[in-house]
Amino acid sequence: MGITNPTPPTKVKELFDRLAPNYDRMNNVITLGIQNSWRQQTMNYLRLPVRAQVLDLCCGTGHWTFDLARATDDQSRVTGLDFSPQMLELAQAKLADSTLQSKIKFLQGDAMKLPFADNSFDLVTIGFGLRNVRDAQQVLQEMARVTRPGGQIACLETSKPQKGLLKLGWQVYFSFVPWVAQMYGNRQQDYRYLQKTAQHFPAAPQLAKMFQQAGLGKVEYHSFTFGAGALHLGTKLK
Repeated sequence: MGITNPTPPTKVKELFDRLAPNYDRMNNVITLGIQNSWRQQTMNYLRLPVRAQVLDLCCGTGHWTFDLARATDDQSRVTGLDFSPQMLELAQAKLADSTLQSKIKFLQGDAMKLPFADNSFDLVTIGFGLRNVRDAQQVLQEMARVTRPGGQIACLETSKPQKGLLKLGWQVYFSFVPWVAQMYGNRQQDYRYLQKTAQHFPAAPQLAKMFQQAGLGKVEYHSFTFGAGALHLGTKLK
């Protein structure tokens, strides 16, 4: 699979800069708070060795970055990377008010061309970001490149129920998302973009195949909330 998002990266960056001030709040509104449960469940599947080096891609305002830092020992380090300056500004503000300043650093960068050497990290994560990149397969290959042999790659994303009424209900619900966003003072057009990326993103079995195509082994996925979300995991074998 190649390009999964035809929107120019500059337009996507501008969109997320606009969304940044209300991003955390709207994530909870749109998912009815369920995304927090998905993140908690995800943490149970991650391998976090002592002195871990962790990379959190498309980190946004740092929600998952902070969870990862809290779950690791004091010698571990977590890097959050995002291409939106406004998202990173909010993440930095959170960091300034936290006790995790020695464990976390935030960088602006491109997930499709990571500014790190091969085999740099024990764990590389991406949460609710893979559907917004220009080429999801390239990002997975970059994630694999910077992961150490034996290290883990994790992707938490919205997904699609595959059957009957659940599938129909998912489609109907997402059709209302732009209107809900507008009620909270956001641009309906911005959330129509997010609606489209969710609808066009590969279903869980297809994404598992993309993990394998990136050269990852021990690929597995776990569905949440009847298939509305999914965690994919893979291991770099060599």
